Amino acid sequence: MALLVFAGLEGGLRLAGFRYLRVTTDMEFNYPRPGFIKAFFEIDPELLYRIRPTVKQRYVDLTWQPHFDLKIRDARTFGAKPTGTVRIIALGDSSTYGVNTPRPWPRRLQEILERKDGTGHFQVINLGVPGYTAFQGRRVLQTRGRRFDPDVVVIAFGWNDHLLALGHSDADQKVGGATVVSLRNLLAHSRVYQGLSWLVAGLRSAAATRAEPAGEGARLVEPLRRVGATAYGEELETLVRLTRELGAEPLLCTYPIAFQVLADEGLDPPEWVALTHTGPGDSLGDLIRLHDRYNDVVRATGRKLGVLVVDLDARFATRDRHELFDAPGGDLIHPVDAGYDLMAASIYDALEVVSGR
Repeated sequence: MALLVFAGLEGGLRLAGFRYLRVTTDMEFNYPRPGFIKAFFEIDPELLYRIRPTVKQRYVDLTWQPHFDLKIRDARTFGAKPTGTVRIIALGDSSTYGVNTPRPWPRRLQEILERKDGTGHFQVINLGVPGYTAFQGRRVLQTRGRRFDPDVVVIAFGWNDHLLALGHSDADQKVGGATVVSLRNLLAHSRVYQGLSWLVAGLRSAAATRAEPAGEGARLVEPLRRVGATAYGEELETLVRLTRELGAEPLLCTYPIAFQVLADEGLDPPEWVALTHTGPGDSLGDLIRLHDRYNDVVRATGRKLGVLVVDLDARFATRDRHELFDAPGGDLIHPVDAGYDLMAASIYDALEVVSGR
């Protein structure tokens, strides 16, 4: 009887076109089109989620890396580092993964290095994953860093970190062990399971708050974020420590965006800005100040730990952001080719500094 009820519900939901895709049991991304990004991922017990091994994208090289148990944006398969090779790994989100371009900045950096130093001397491995935060970057380094055997780790987060969290921050997620994850990935195809997930998400969607430091002697209560500003600094410090323990050189990057274009032209922010980052009723200026706060955390971490900061935000500010982004009418987060070129060139300049050349 129970089986017949389940089959009836499953069939009815499928006929009705119901579909609800999740990343983890507890966390809901507050994107305008959550299904678009969630269809890309499966649950991972260590990283919260990762790119599905079966995902294919036109014009994008995605390769499963058996040695690292990851799928990354690269046509090459990597194993042990060849003798004499300098390996650079790029930890980041969709701006590292490369949205709006067939040639993300890690690939452009590889091309610059080969043009300047010849082929075979460098490997730039793009570990950027859309939606990743510094928390997930830290988990990548903790669980797979030694296998990558990097010489340089470029750390480029900061946008998804201040995304509003619904119910739990990244560090508070309870994904479960490998067996539980495998079962959830299997159940995720069921419309009944998706329906139950939708109901649970609705019950957990009440805004949670968390206290964050706001200057000496004061505390500011703000919406719960995937990685709060204080936690963001702690994650960056841990990333630097882990990188150095691997015998590699860390590079920290600030995160450029193009919302200043809207502010300069007196335009209103897209509706999704308040939905995803600042909360209803907040202004474009609130978002810019919030993002500046996270970039300042990167700069402060670099000063505190003696790490070179590739200040991409400052570099972008010296150029017309209309040229670097599809702005103001399009994508205000991910650069276009000119922006990715500037990112690659800026990181190359930083590599020159740390190598002493």
